[in-house]
Amino acid sequence: MRKARQRTSRRRLLLLLPVGLLLAGFLFFLVFANEDTVTRAQAPVVRPDLRPPAATGSAGEGGRPEGRSSARSDTQPGISAAEKGPLRERLRQIAGAYPGRYGVVVSDPSTGQTVSMDPDGRFLAASLNKLPVLMTLYRAAAAGTVDLDDKISMQASDVQAYGTGSLYTYPVGHTITLRECAAFLIKESDNTAWKMLDRYLGRNYIRSELQRVGARSTEYWIPNTTTPNEVLLMLEKISDPSYTSPELSAEMLNLMTNTDFEDRLPQPLPEGARISHKIGSYGATFGDAGVVFPKGYRQPDDAYFIVVMVDETGEGTARAAMRKMSLTTYRTFVEPGRQ
Repeated sequence: MRKARQRTSRRRLLLLLPVGLLLAGFLFFLVFANEDTVTRAQAPVVRPDLRPPAATGSAGEGGRPEGRSSARSDTQPGISAAEKGPLRERLRQIAGAYPGRYGVVVSDPSTGQTVSMDPDGRFLAASLNKLPVLMTLYRAAAAGTVDLDDKISMQASDVQAYGTGSLYTYPVGHTITLRECAAFLIKESDNTAWKMLDRYLGRNYIRSELQRVGARSTEYWIPNTTTPNEVLLMLEKISDPSYTSPELSAEMLNLMTNTDFEDRLPQPLPEGARISHKIGSYGATFGDAGVVFPKGYRQPDDAYFIVVMVDETGEGTARAAMRKMSLTTYRTFVEPGRQ
């Protein structure tokens, strides 16, 4: 009887052994296949030699550009020290009239005045995370690390058939230049274009550029959070010719002008004013951030920056608050004392 039981036990073990091996192999595949997917998503695919370039221009505290004149003529628009307090109070009143949590920064480089509400608060970046991709790509182009006329082909893993953009409707293998991909990224806030450039540059490369310029609170992609102050820093870099070049800076600002999304900060501005901006939306979080050129002005030194991020509210509420903040800031900048 004992020998019979032993033979039965051995047979069971022999039967269970392949099942156990199969299960172990399946678990091994799940773990390492997933890790490999993450690694491939973060690795530079086309140019494995990409390195963050050395600085080409001076930067002050927190990586912000120096050298802009703090003096202004009586006819030049701007926000004076005397107007700073009243503008802050008006922005607070607008925020109080519309439900939600607000992070706001208005900065006038010509006078050095900054008005803010919760500038270091963490907000979901949503599609504002496309700004680091844009600035990193053009910074690499300025350093000669990439050529914006180089081609990139859409892979199956790049297709993001959700949210905004139209690239996902193109066939896999569709090839465009990096410059064209950047246009999709910003003009349409195209999620497939984001995935293509994220793959091309590599997430670690983009993160290292954010670290290098001083945006150390921004968590690029996961968990995809940022602060109004650090979005301001990105706008400053994009508009600063010494960060890339006068031509490349102007090209980025042009991409951010007349986008598919002009119903927030741009909507109430008068005809002739120009705003280079980027929006973001996800769930109950909405943002818009831009460089505003008043009517008759086109140089970055004559512009001001505005970042508005809102969460815990609805899109209609956020949009209405952004419009009022945008118009109030513009009038303060262009026509001091009108409010």
